[in-house]
Amino acid sequence: MLEVIFTKDEPLKDVVKVIAMFEDKPATVEFLSTKEAKLVETAIIQANFEAKAGDYLNVYGGTSKIVLLGLGKNDDDLNIQGVGEKLFNILFNDENAYIVAENDQIAQNLAYGVLLGSYSFDKYKTEKKDDEYTKLEQISLKVDDVEKNTEEFKSYVAMANGIRYCKDLCNEPASYLTPEVFAYDIKRLEYLGLDVELLNLDAIHLKGLGLVEAVAKGSSNLPYVVIMSWRGNPEKNDYDLGLVGKGVCFDSGGVSLKSGGGMIEMKMDMTGAACVVASMKVAALQRIRKNIVAVVSLVENMPDGNAVKIGDIVTAYNGRTVEVLNADAEGRLIVADALAYMQKNFKVSKIVDLATLGTISAMFGNVYAGLFSNDEKLTKTLIAAGEKSGEKLWHLPMNEDYEKMIKSDVADIKNIPTGQSARITSVAFLNKFIEKGTKWAHIDISGLRLDKTGLSSGFGVKLLNEVMKGL
Repeated sequence: MLEVIFTKDEPLKDVVKVIAMFEDKPATVEFLSTKEAKLVETAIIQANFEAKAGDYLNVYGGTSKIVLLGLGKNDDDLNIQGVGEKLFNILFNDENAYIVAENDQIAQNLAYGVLLGSYSFDKYKTEKKDDEYTKLEQISLKVDDVEKNTEEFKSYVAMANGIRYCKDLCNEPASYLTPEVFAYDIKRLEYLGLDVELLNLDAIHLKGLGLVEAVAKGSSNLPYVVIMSWRGNPEKNDYDLGLVGKGVCFDSGGVSLKSGGGMIEMKMDMTGAACVVASMKVAALQRIRKNIVAVVSLVENMPDGNAVKIGDIVTAYNGRTVEVLNADAEGRLIVADALAYMQKNFKVSKIVDLATLGTISAMFGNVYAGLFSNDEKLTKTLIAAGEKSGEKLWHLPMNEDYEKMIKSDVADIKNIPTGQSARITSVAFLNKFIEKGTKWAHIDISGLRLDKTGLSSGFGVKLLNEVMKGL
């Protein structure tokens, strides 16, 4: 990862100098020579540089290149971080940069944005040219208190690490990231102080996680259920928060086979699990003083001769029977088993699950994730966390009428309604697995799993981190 240094020292002569400046405010030029300050003043006038957010101007003629970086009018953290992401591309071909900002908070947010902007996933490219690789190795930021800023920035580094981890998991092809590989990669995180338990197919069968087992029957890659726990407050027995993630490492639709186009993004049908796992990693890196438990179900949904068939009736972990009327409505099955498992085995009163169930992506696109909850206070907590993290949520209704649509004639419930296309019934299905007294929220992140380049966005990691810190 790119090296970030906070310093009191003046820049070396050959280092690119970045001046971060707001609209309608003079640039900070005290560290420049008289000649360089004059060059900057002239360049601003000649180019009519207004310092709008993300705009930049290169100034030459001094001891090294000077970059004027526009921050706009808003000193909001998210705005500054967004400018920092753009700054990485501005500095793509420079080895070192020295950044001067108005205050320490802006400096830290700029540096964090540069870290986020530096992400790439190119491990499988064999024909990449040298000029397609960044030369940027280090950024230095001028601050008054080096020790304080270095310590505070560790939290940002942990977040950047977690987001990169989430993106890496989602961007891997399904031929590599099988449920087993994913499970053992999570197990590796025990070095951070996390407790990780892996349930293989035998354990899944013995414990009665029948919905997970049913979805996985058609794949040669066996399923895993992974339980992670972080005890940041060991003096307390109960858990402050439970997290559940959908981990379908590839979703062909099973015997309800998707179209070819419908499978293109299905290696990312494990985004909910990746987000939950990455969030747990960040919690450990930041040593968050809360107790958090997570359960992720990892499967492939494939259509071989053993696959679950239409009309099959399977039994969930909590004993509820489910009639399977669509094998491509599998995400709700494995999330339901994970929810039931968590409630039975852990003392946790608040649970949030993340999944790509496709409930509302056509409605909100890549602007909002859909939020469903049975608790008003939890709803407000999540929406506030979304506003702070920049990962916005829109609260949607839950209604008993949707539950009536999935009542089965031959089992307790069916996994899709008959004769109707109400996708919101996927949430009604999950709600049937929530015990009385459990505060629960479901977040559908289908429309936000990709960034503008078609790679993983890492959506949800920042959101869950804000939730954890605000408990």
